[in-house]
Amino acid sequence: MGIDIHWLKLKATEGGFAGMSLFILLFLFPLLSLSVRHWLSGIFSVLVLLGLFYAWRSVKDLYREEKILFAIFGFYIFSILLSSTVTGWSESSFHRLGTEFKYMMFFPVYMYIRQYSAAWRGFLLAIPLGAIVLGMQAIYDVMFQSMEQASGIYGPIIFGDFAVILAGISLIFVMTNRNWFWRGLNFAAAVMALIAVLYSGSRNAWLAISLILVIIPFMVVSRSSLRQVIMGYLVFIPVIVFAVMSVPDDTTSRMEKATKEFNTYLSHEYKSEQELNDSSVGIRLELWRSAIKIFSENPVLGVGPGNMGVAMNELVERGDARSAVYRDPAGVRGIHVHNAYFEVLGTQGIIGIVVFLALLFYPLYIFIKNRSCDMRIASMGVVLMTCFIIFSLSEVPFVHDNFSSIFLIYLCVFFAWIMNAKYTAKQS
Repeated sequence: MGIDIHWLKLKATEGGFAGMSLFILLFLFPLLSLSVRHWLSGIFSVLVLLGLFYAWRSVKDLYREEKILFAIFGFYIFSILLSSTVTGWSESSFHRLGTEFKYMMFFPVYMYIRQYSAAWRGFLLAIPLGAIVLGMQAIYDVMFQSMEQASGIYGPIIFGDFAVILAGISLIFVMTNRNWFWRGLNFAAAVMALIAVLYSGSRNAWLAISLILVIIPFMVVSRSSLRQVIMGYLVFIPVIVFAVMSVPDDTTSRMEKATKEFNTYLSHEYKSEQELNDSSVGIRLELWRSAIKIFSENPVLGVGPGNMGVAMNELVERGDARSAVYRDPAGVRGIHVHNAYFEVLGTQGIIGIVVFLALLFYPLYIFIKNRSCDMRIASMGVVLMTCFIIFSLSEVPFVHDNFSSIFLIYLCVFFAWIMNAKYTAKQS
């Protein structure tokens, strides 16, 4: 399956009301994602409600890979509940359940989505449109609102990170599709998404887009000729250079600032504690060092999800961490160490980190392994999982509502699609 010109002859009505509703919701999901508040969570909630009703109406046996993925999600949720129960439920632990509820809803949403393959087309048709909207939002924020970073409605981190995903998917179609209209639309989408990445000023997003641009040719070269890939990059590289040159100096200076703060932290050259408090990179490095200390003292189950702030304060009071990581109040949602791996190590211990790594790397393995079944969808899955692996280096996307909505819906569609491609080919 792929998106060529015949994909524009949609069959959204396949599956009746359930299939048409899914098509519309998946089409809408990427469009105004970070421009309208509650857009992502609202659509996710509607998908959950429909999933609870329709997921079990036409149940097909789960394939082996799906059963393993379901088991990983089950163990992920169980590790959170186990750690919270053993270490003691706190106000922050209960707050975390709001986001974890989304991961419980993965099951009905996935079961609903996997039944209506025609509806998946709407999702991919909307991705380049969503990328263009995101680029326009970035230009508006920086050029017309005079903001230092493009932020959308939820901030520059998720804005830049989501733009990386859209840019990567759009580039895959630029390099693999033969229809000039669809290729041109996706090229424009990739350019606009790249602008959103650069204007976001998110150093995490800059790292992610750099790696994604390297990975994509290796994923698509067998489908399209090497010449087509090279030509695609020869056209795209000048665009990258022009886009980088158009980024305001205040935004690009963030990379130089990060390097300076990193070197200062390693050399312990702070003239005062306040200088560390003003260092974004310095605080994160201190948070990571403290998280490792917390893990070493609570290696099996950690200190419990949501309790990292309290544990950090105890380290500071004991003199084992700098005051820059002290938070008052500590027992509130939103306090984390800006690294998903260290966060899970500290809050859920060895058990949690093993399951968390499986949650990230098992789908990646499946997409790579089944690349021959549907190269495009497999490549999109690789982009998605690679991005979240990178995002987790300096953020904890899985404790944020909108980040979680993006991860779960994209994973549901791409994983169901690659499974359908694999087993449909076997049956035929």
